[in-house]
Amino acid sequence: MNSKKPTALPLLEKGQLWKTEKAHVEIVEVGKTLTHYRLFDTQKRVPTSYGRIQMVQDYLNNNGGKLIKAGRPAKA
Repeated sequence: MNSKKPTALPLLEKGQLWKTEKAHVEIVEVGKTLTHYRLFDTQKRVPTSYGRIQMVQDYLNNNGGKLIKAGRPAKA
């Protein structure tokens, strides 16, 4: 039997910056099912893409994503 637990999916929040083996991922906006993000390496201005939250989480898990900068605190 496999005794390893599956890795927990990262919770995406607006303003987070993740570093992966290939590039950086900046979370621009998070909605109910979609997230807006920027995928870049060394560029300064890159277009914003969007995709399902699950897709971005899977990308971060599969590519060794590490949180560099936490998201913005929620407004009261």
